[in-house]
Amino acid sequence: MARKRPARTGNPDLRQQKQVPMPPIEEIEQKIYSLLSPLNFKPLKFYETEEKKPFRDRILTLSVMMAIVVSLVYRQIPGLREVQRVLCEEGLLWAGRIEVSAQAVSKRLRTLPIELFAQIFEQVMERINVQPQNQAVPENWQPVCAKFTAIWIADGSTLEALRRKLKVLQEQEKTLAGKIMMVVEAFSHRPVTTWYTPNSKANDKTWCEQLLERLPIGGLLIFDLGFFKFPWFDAFTQADKFFLTRLREKTS
Repeated sequence: MARKRPARTGNPDLRQQKQVPMPPIEEIEQKIYSLLSPLNFKPLKFYETEEKKPFRDRILTLSVMMAIVVSLVYRQIPGLREVQRVLCEEGLLWAGRIEVSAQAVSKRLRTLPIELFAQIFEQVMERINVQPQNQAVPENWQPVCAKFTAIWIADGSTLEALRRKLKVLQEQEKTLAGKIMMVVEAFSHRPVTTWYTPNSKANDKTWCEQLLERLPIGGLLIFDLGFFKFPWFDAFTQADKFFLTRLREKTS
């Protein structure tokens, strides 16, 4: 008689590890090229660090590192050693074949300021929002959309803890990558805005004021119980804006 396997727990992205990256998909890569290209990264070459010095020329430029980061996600590459292999044998997106070590890629990722990636992400969101919208609203939802100037969904997420496989990391306290808040349009899922805090224990209510300020008059914001706060609900009424959420079980 076969033994029953214990239920899986934890982050599903980390449970189902892949050994081989997905092959490049032409349709996805064309979409990526329409939003990103090496020209996006040239103005950021002289991004001022705390020492007010521009980045020096190197093999692993910001353009190459962005190709690595995007490929890690969309091709589900299992790790930096596999990234290094694919980069050496095939190249990634707009980055041609480059012979570098996995250690060099790891070191470069640790030294690149997070603000650079944030700026590029903002540029991508701007490009997405100016492109024509192909996804039509379902017919049964059109009367609802006609009542509001915008329908947005907001949700916060605590970023995944570092996987402590190395002994040096196992001896340290558990480290989280912070918390992110994302706002998207309800039907197209186009990104509206995002906020980040390195404080992984931050509450979703941290962004209440920004969310209400960003929502246009007559707009509808959809969110979960992480935002449940009666004074904030009153603020929607005062601002002539609308919200949709669930009630807590013990709400009277």
